[in-house]
Amino acid sequence: MFVSRARKFFLSLLAIVGFARFSAYCQSDEPKVTRYNGKVSQQFVMNRDSPIIDHATGRRISYEAYDNMLKRNPGQYKTQPVFDKYGKASSFEVIKRSQLHVQADGSVMNNPDLMPEIGEPIAPFVMRGLDGREYDSEKLRGKYILLGFWVRYEKPLYTLASTKVISQFIDENKKRGVDIVSLGTTLNTEEECLEAIPKRNCGFIPVPESYGFNHRYKISETPYFILVDRKGIIRAMAPHTEFSKISELVLR
Repeated sequence: MFVSRARKFFLSLLAIVGFARFSAYCQSDEPKVTRYNGKVSQQFVMNRDSPIIDHATGRRISYEAYDNMLKRNPGQYKTQPVFDKYGKASSFEVIKRSQLHVQADGSVMNNPDLMPEIGEPIAPFVMRGLDGREYDSEKLRGKYILLGFWVRYEKPLYTLASTKVISQFIDENKKRGVDIVSLGTTLNTEEECLEAIPKRNCGFIPVPESYGFNHRYKISETPYFILVDRKGIIRAMAPHTEFSKISELVLR
């Protein structure tokens, strides 16, 4: 009899635990806002016709001179793409490794010290949004611009929680009469963006296949945000986990 009662109690306990787990699963919230500072692999092809710049002099060199430089100094130089205002690798720069931000494991990351700084003019850009419109920083003077730098629109970085803080910031300012042009870069193609972006307001206009802008502005972690004022000057910068540095500003 004691064994029977114990067995019933054990089965009841299992049922309660199972139900609790199931309820927790069904009622789980979206993942919290997080950040990513790992490596993103991309390939950029250079040929004999590609413009090559010597970082030390700032001058263009021939492919033959570039080839000789690497042969005379094996392992001392790295070639990296230079991204133009369209976010495209339009030229290449040869630079000494001592001038790069090299990680302990030998990988080369964007140096945070080379990022734009608050108070500086934003380097020009021309982005084509998922809405089909072209966004030229020069033509956007007079408006606030929020640039969001992502890797891909997918979890754990792209979630309801991560986009809600952006849309709230945009909506609250709009109610005060301040319109903000909000753009988001990504590796995603147009088709992937259409699939990933929900009907709800995500707070920004996706810019398909625009990860080159992450390189152009030396963004070392994502999601990351840069707020540009009406005069084209950087007003604030922050990773997503510190978005309050931007959202708490009073814009006029």
